[in-house]
Amino acid sequence: MTASRVFMTESVEYDAVGPILRAGEIAEAVIDAVEEDNPGRDVLVTDRGDYLHIHTLNDCRLTKASLERHLGRAYDLTRLEIEMPSFAGRMQTTDSEYRWYFKT
Repeated sequence: MTASRVFMTESVEYDAVGPILRAGEIAEAVIDAVEEDNPGRDVLVTDRGDYLHIHTLNDCRLTKASLERHLGRAYDLTRLEIEMPSFAGRMQTTDSEYRWYFKT
C-alpha cells in the first residue's frame, strides 16, 4: 500500500495522532514531510480554515531533514511549536525528530 493524502472535512479518527498547525507554508511543508517520514501510511488532513489537523493512525513521525527538504531551507524544529497550537496523541521530541503516538 502506498501512502496518500486524504482530505477530511468533518471529523478526525479516534486513534489519529499528529500536529494541529496554523495554515500556511510551514503546514504545507509538514504535510509533505509527514508523507515522506511515514511510508505506507495514509496522511489524514482535516482543513479547519485557519488550522490544519495533520495526522496518521497510531504513530506519526516528522524529521527535521524532511521538513527542511520540503521547505527548501534550514529550519529549527523547535520553532514548529510556534505554528502548532495543539496536537493529538502524546508527543516525543528530539533535536532532529518529533513523534506523536497513540497510547491507551
